[in-house]
Amino acid sequence: MDKKEEKINDNHALRDLKVLEEIDKDPTISQRDLSQQLGVALGITNSLIKTLARKGLVKIRGKNNRSLTYHLTHAGVLHKSKLAMQWTLNTIGDYRRLRGEVSGKLSLLAAEGLSKIGIYGSNELAEIVILTAAEAGVELIGIADAEPEPATLANFQVGSLEELLKSAPDALVNCTGSDLKSELAHYTDAKDLPVFDLIE
Repeated sequence: MDKKEEKINDNHALRDLKVLEEIDKDPTISQRDLSQQLGVALGITNSLIKTLARKGLVKIRGKNNRSLTYHLTHAGVLHKSKLAMQWTLNTIGDYRRLRGEVSGKLSLLAAEGLSKIGIYGSNELAEIVILTAAEAGVELIGIADAEPEPATLANFQVGSLEELLKSAPDALVNCTGSDLKSELAHYTDAKDLPVFDLIE
């Protein structure tokens, strides 16, 4: 199975998991509400429920559309548990892969003598940089964001880019995907500061 087929299968499995979870939480949920929860068209939701019922994972009860309820069968409960475990393992695997890639990139910075780094961005990717900085041999001296919210990230104060540049980092690690080099052009002392984009 190639990567594209694997991704499609992962998306289908995740969607099935969401349907099963929503039905388990509220057996009286309407298809319209379920479609809004899933972010898909009502017709797709109807098809998903019918497919799950054909597979023996969901039992549909009621006489008309207004009184329908959906119930997980024993097989549905087992399948939901299996999908949840699979999703969790995939997420952990993705996290480990990403952490390894980030650690490798930070190690390259350390090898180039750029040991004092600043992070631009206060998102999940920035948290991974924080976690891997020490093991990669770099020192984190600050975090900046265009909109410094939240005010702290992993016990580091998040401030403005101007505040971060006052700390004199050797390089900046961009976790946002924005064009940070263009932003640095506004700061005379930082025009030549190396920027390493983690999102390309």
